[in-house]
Amino acid sequence: MKRKPWPLIVLALLHLFAPFGNIIANSIFANVSISVYIRALFHPDELVRTLIFLCIPIFGGILIYICKKWSYYLYLVLMIFPFFYSYLSWQSQPSTELGVYLIAFYVINLLVVGYFILPQVRQVYFDPRLRWWETKPRFKAEFETAFTWVDQKGTGEIKNLSEGGLFIETDLKMNTLGRIDIDFKYKEQNYALKGEIVYAKNSNGKHGYGISLLTKDTDRETVNRLINSLSDQGLLIAGRAPTNEDTFTYWIHRLFTEKKGWVPETDNPRK
Repeated sequence: MKRKPWPLIVLALLHLFAPFGNIIANSIFANVSISVYIRALFHPDELVRTLIFLCIPIFGGILIYICKKWSYYLYLVLMIFPFFYSYLSWQSQPSTELGVYLIAFYVINLLVVGYFILPQVRQVYFDPRLRWWETKPRFKAEFETAFTWVDQKGTGEIKNLSEGGLFIETDLKMNTLGRIDIDFKYKEQNYALKGEIVYAKNSNGKHGYGISLLTKDTDRETVNRLINSLSDQGLLIAGRAPTNEDTFTYWIHRLFTEKKGWVPETDNPRK
């Protein structure tokens, strides 16, 4: 299993362990032992506070690690609750000590949330092509194919194929709107696949398109048989190998020097 990049791991762990830090900090602030504070924390009257400051950070860490578009939005929404609750707590019992603690809490959370608002970071959650650790094995294909996109017919060449999609080169210029039907022959067997174009790029002077396959159970079995045949021929395309940018020290150095956020490089056309 491919390891996810350090930025996701570190930020997720910080959220998962944040409740322990909150317990220690709050027990010191309240001038009580940790055991006494924990008993008070789980008192029925404190369940809302417990949910906000214990459960939400843990859930936030899980959402960070999932790294999907929906988890990105849900994480940002969740972060509103601790901010709002802390502010109401300060209004009900305003004090200098609580104000300093609240400011520190805001600064830390604003830094984390601000990091996720950076375009370079947000792009990883929005563009599945950048999540190279999710890519499935790809196989060299080079099949001549005919296809129908919307109401236009064309021909091209399938350059590589995976369980979830394929990459095709053609002279026909298309966009990411509309379904594409693909027909090709391999070892005297005809294949008819359906998909949708998820991205486009120029490749070898031609138009290249990454296509996500729309497969039913029967179609998936057909694709798997084809992949098994390509695998038996040793046509597996080597995946992205770990590089210097995947190390923890590299990420820390880039985080504090370049201040450009983080986005992994990838050459995988489609998972």
